[in-house]
Amino acid sequence: MKNFSLNILIVEDDVSLALDLELTVEEMGYNVVAIVDNSKDAFKAIGHHDPDLILMDIELNGNLSGIQIAEKIEQLDIPVLYVTSLNDQVHFEKAKQTNYIGYIVKPVNKFTLRSSIETAFRTVAKQEKSEEENAFPYKNTVFFKKRGILHRISIKSILYVSAADDYTVTTTDSGDFISSLRLFEIQKLLEPFGFAKAHRSHLVNLNRVQSIDTDKKAILIGEHEVPLSRTFRDEIYEKISYYK
Repeated sequence: MKNFSLNILIVEDDVSLALDLELTVEEMGYNVVAIVDNSKDAFKAIGHHDPDLILMDIELNGNLSGIQIAEKIEQLDIPVLYVTSLNDQVHFEKAKQTNYIGYIVKPVNKFTLRSSIETAFRTVAKQEKSEEENAFPYKNTVFFKKRGILHRISIKSILYVSAADDYTVTTTDSGDFISSLRLFEIQKLLEPFGFAKAHRSHLVNLNRVQSIDTDKKAILIGEHEVPLSRTFRDEIYEKISYYK
């Protein structure tokens, strides 16, 4: 099973600072998808990687500033955390008109950066949680928000749900979806549809279980392998009508 990591794009023309930012981000457990120093490459990276957050300098190489890049991608609903040497009110007010989620003035304090990134993701998570709770579930489908778009997913297409820190990752036939709902919250919503806990951090769709490897203590769903703990083993066996 693959681990889910939030993806961050760094748009910064100071090579030394960009590498420092990359190191800090990766120490936090997040993934840096690319480092670019100009608007042209920034647009390419955004289109290719679809990042969850952009660390954006304002003064860049190329024709457009960081603020102008953010203005042009506003419809993508990607949060922007500005990291800049510009500490005047004019640029700050312009930045606030974009999908701004924070403004850090250089030199960058690593603690401030880490705190700002965590706060950024928590803010986005809270906003999405409210929308998800209102739309989840609807008849035999659920809605997941991804990049500003609500995707309607059939419950029967959900393979399993795994907990990842303050998030959950729902794996479906059409890919993975991140949610700010906790595992126990999703469990309450999906249990009536044949879902059960297989592990303290995994919820499986029993209707999609193909086999159980008792030696490896794992549930097999297609190409996916979900751990099966002793705590939940008997309950799983009972629900799937297991006979010795």
